[in-house]
Amino acid sequence: MSYTPKHFKLPANNTLKQDGDINPYLFTENITIALDVALATNRPILVAGEPGTGKSRLAEAIAKLKGWHFLSKTMTSRTRLEELTVEIDHLRRMHDAYSGKNDDNPMKPDWAYHNPGVFWWAINHDTAKYRGKGNKEAAEKHGVSMQYPGTFREQQSSSHHTVLLIDEIDKAEPDLPNDLLEPLDRRSFGLPNGDKITGESEQKILTIITTNRERELPPAFLRRCISLVLEQPDEAKLIHIAKQHYPEAEEQRVKAIAAKITNFREAAKRQAWRAPSTSEFLDAVYACEELGINPDEDDDVWQHIENTVLIKKLEA
Repeated sequence: MSYTPKHFKLPANNTLKQDGDINPYLFTENITIALDVALATNRPILVAGEPGTGKSRLAEAIAKLKGWHFLSKTMTSRTRLEELTVEIDHLRRMHDAYSGKNDDNPMKPDWAYHNPGVFWWAINHDTAKYRGKGNKEAAEKHGVSMQYPGTFREQQSSSHHTVLLIDEIDKAEPDLPNDLLEPLDRRSFGLPNGDKITGESEQKILTIITTNRERELPPAFLRRCISLVLEQPDEAKLIHIAKQHYPEAEEQRVKAIAAKITNFREAAKRQAWRAPSTSEFLDAVYACEELGINPDEDDDVWQHIENTVLIKKLEA
């Protein structure tokens, strides 16, 4: 790699090693430049690519590398802006109102029914912990203090820097990306009682938003983002990735499976069917290592692995 990032230090061989639940991750030049630009401009990164190319893993990897907190939220067709910022827990409020008719327990204050979303936790985790208006004593009195909903890391800086992953934005309703412009641009949003949640000026938030390109995103949203497209790794990179995940794997077996993946991808382009992803390649390597199978066309077991792990053949 010819580029040296200014806002983070690349690990040895440009590869983050396995660390607990954090899987190995290879930082290519285009990934490194996009991250550095996003950190320099305080803009979110919109990461596109086929499933299994490591879009979501990138957020975990850079959070680990930077030593920042990590939060994530996966979008669905039912996701609303309030889930990401703040929503009122009407069910709990109704339950408390009903219970209060039968005993002397008063209703909790309005702030106790705030449910903070990931943007609130990223922008100001101290107020999210106590639901906005409360403090530790008040929150504990009402039994509503909250635990951090992601990975919390001790940081040298007094500011709390965060990597926030918004996964599969194209699965959300078409209006949601534009609804995110205020928390993305200003790093603030309003509470139902009229108060405003804002972060510290020194605080840094790297927002990584992934898309499978299933839907066109609004131009106003795209203008705010740094664009990054992840391509499927070539044969040499596949071998390197497999060595990081499974250091004890037999080299010739890994090379043979990587060659198979390359052939499958070429065939997929010609025949317009889905090509195996990097994650499926790793599944095949792991299965073959565990079972002692070589990718031999004449081996019936390998044919089963090829069909069930790589091609996902559903016909009998």
